[in-house]
Amino acid sequence: MSNLHLIVAPPPTPNGDLHVGHMSGPYLAADIYRRRVLQQGSRALYLVSSDDHQSYVDTTAARLGLGPQQLIGQARHDIQQSLEAFSIGLDHFGQPCAEYRDFVTNFFSKLASNHFIRTEKVPVLYDTHRHIFPVEAFVSGSCPNCLEATCGGICEGCGHPNSCTDLRGLDTGRYQTRLEERLIFDLEQFRPALDDYLLKLETHRPALKRLIHQLLGKKLKPFILSYKTPRGIGTGDWGLPDQNLNVWGEMYPGHMYWLSKFAGDALSDGKYVQFLGFDNSYFYIFVHVALALAARQSGFDWPMPAAFITNQFYYLGTGKFSTSKGHAIWARDLAEDYNPDLARLFLALHGPEYQESVFSEPVFRMAIDELATTINRLAATYNSKRTLSYAEKEKIPSEVVQLMSKEVSLHDYSNAEFARRSVHSLQYLEHWLSTKDDASPEYIPSAMALCLEALCPHYATEIKTQFAIQEHSWARLARCAPAPLPEIQVQYASVAV
Repeated sequence: MSNLHLIVAPPPTPNGDLHVGHMSGPYLAADIYRRRVLQQGSRALYLVSSDDHQSYVDTTAARLGLGPQQLIGQARHDIQQSLEAFSIGLDHFGQPCAEYRDFVTNFFSKLASNHFIRTEKVPVLYDTHRHIFPVEAFVSGSCPNCLEATCGGICEGCGHPNSCTDLRGLDTGRYQTRLEERLIFDLEQFRPALDDYLLKLETHRPALKRLIHQLLGKKLKPFILSYKTPRGIGTGDWGLPDQNLNVWGEMYPGHMYWLSKFAGDALSDGKYVQFLGFDNSYFYIFVHVALALAARQSGFDWPMPAAFITNQFYYLGTGKFSTSKGHAIWARDLAEDYNPDLARLFLALHGPEYQESVFSEPVFRMAIDELATTINRLAATYNSKRTLSYAEKEKIPSEVVQLMSKEVSLHDYSNAEFARRSVHSLQYLEHWLSTKDDASPEYIPSAMALCLEALCPHYATEIKTQFAIQEHSWARLARCAPAPLPEIQVQYASVAV
């Protein structure tokens, strides 16, 4: 395997802007991972694309009185602005085009020719009031597994899939079950390979591990690969001209389209790392892995995921952050009201990696003030000591170098752990510099840049620019500047912008 890391976060649904829950999850996590990988001398490619065919676009557009394409255009712009506001270092933000549609269609045509997908009559839900076959955002009920309120397709709470027909609490006078032809992808045919691959992959967080064991403990139901929705990639090539591909099936070759476009021949040998919210685990871990196995058997030389890095829900008060319900603090608003570097650092420390978390703006304000004070205190201590003779003095403590230079491991990957290491290292350096007579200030700016460049990229970039620090690592801690050392001019004057 090459040293190229292929990093993918889920395509954001263009039915509105990104909120703090989105940002605290896969988008920031993947960006921090990318920056750490680059810092250690490997290569990285971080791609995100727009999920234009999601049903939530149609329901939101109808609620707002807009056409779907009008909403998509505005939401795409807003999403990209929010990603930039949080310094999310994407290598590309993809938008579906004719070439993308052809790539996805050709992929499923190859699978069809190898008999991995087929047309079959299956039970589907029919709405007698609206005269549609509702799926995903077009229908809601209670999850048949945990009874939490949910839309069709997947339960955000427990992660279990549903077929819409098995939702509890549906109005039986309104909804009927009918037999209709659909495109089917049989997951159970990949049972031995899924068992082997998923159970041997040692990067799963506890909630994902539990879901995998639960779903593998029973027969896997076929994945319905097509449905009757108003928009999407048509399935006419497979005898169903009035239907479109299930967007969650479309998404797997969609990821490969963007990766192949930018990684080229290096794609097959890269380390593919998928960041995602736990609520969509079934699609990524079962449907996409089964499609990856079918792809390999159909001649596609695409990488299998090296890890799935999940996150749990972020709550605002007692409810989940939600774009469709408007229950949110928008990411761009937070970045405009407060220093976005400090917001990144806070979300890395307190985001919902392993369990649900609650975002509180008063706690946020207090925490980022403390974080700014930690960083400023080290800068101030350096400034007060910088004129001392340092030719024979001790360099950065070896324990800090050892702690911060640990190799990025997918086995127990955690942004919070890395952020804690960074903050503790800064605190340790400030105490070391202020209390040890033989402590040298010479390497402090480089150490600060190294500690913060994955978490607070604006601050780290300004330090590196001021001191003309070239790209470096803990193994090659660079001298900042010749004597006399200049002051660190970069400090957080205020947590609010």
